[in-house]
Amino acid sequence: MQNPLSLSFFGMSSRPPSTDAARQYVTSYILHPYALALLRSIMSLYCFSTIIIGYSWLAHDSAPNTLKDIHIPTYTLLLDVGFIGESFSFFTFLTWWSLAFYFGISAFHTFDYARSLRRGGKPDELLQRSFSYHWSFELAYSLWHTTVTTYPFLVSIVFWAMMYGSPWPTSKFAQWINISVHGLNSLFTIFEVVFSAARPPAFLGHLLVVMLVLSMYLGLAYLSKATADFYPYAWMDPQFGWQGIVAHVFGYAGGMIGIYSVVWGVKWITSRIAEGPRTNSDSALTEDDEKTIWSKPDSSCSTHNDSKEWKEPVVIVVEEL
Repeated sequence: MQNPLSLSFFGMSSRPPSTDAARQYVTSYILHPYALALLRSIMSLYCFSTIIIGYSWLAHDSAPNTLKDIHIPTYTLLLDVGFIGESFSFFTFLTWWSLAFYFGISAFHTFDYARSLRRGGKPDELLQRSFSYHWSFELAYSLWHTTVTTYPFLVSIVFWAMMYGSPWPTSKFAQWINISVHGLNSLFTIFEVVFSAARPPAFLGHLLVVMLVLSMYLGLAYLSKATADFYPYAWMDPQFGWQGIVAHVFGYAGGMIGIYSVVWGVKWITSRIAEGPRTNSDSALTEDDEKTIWSKPDSSCSTHNDSKEWKEPVVIVVEEL
């Protein structure tokens, strides 16, 4: 059994990382690096715009949001100026912030990678440099990618399957927020899982971290009760019974393991399929091929057929008698 404190447990080596370690996060099996960077930028811009517009609207207006849960009667969560501070205690909005920053930072690294290819330089300059500087950067980036591609699915499934309480909000703001943070979050995550060339991580190592962070959030939620006197989610309130709390904890843990396994499997299948057609796809070329295509031609190279090493092929035509 591997040591859970070793780098190999998280799929890493103590040796300096290869270029491919960083390259997998800035390339796609389908899209060109510039296209990948642009789409990531758009998603980051939308996430940050949602935060800015949402908080600005809440500063001077309010809207009710009807919710429910298992064995908990329907209740109303008031979205107003007070909710701006409270939102940082909700797992939904923490994952939304994480998506905003991840897509922004990954878009920057992807643009840098694409530019380095175009000017014929060394790919992954900034990201690879940080990976080579210390192993902690590679570990943090890989774990961040894992959480970004798993947590939003849990948020969407829990909300629409358990917490959404009819009728649909009459407020346009509440409708937009619910669709954004409980629907588009998973759509953005699907994009990252399908179009990113990131390979499946070390299964047990990353699963352990995913579950650990989820457990730490539970502590944060009860810290909100101790400091601000509110429960982010109604099922956390002991007045509805400890049995419900235990059932939710184990239910979410099981659901998270299932989501993680599915995402891991999709990444594994995608990487396995892409191993064959990689050299035949312009969007997933090898590093040398990408340099050849996107670098400027060398003026010292001759375009004439005067090379001593080059000989015109001899064509033999055989005529049938």
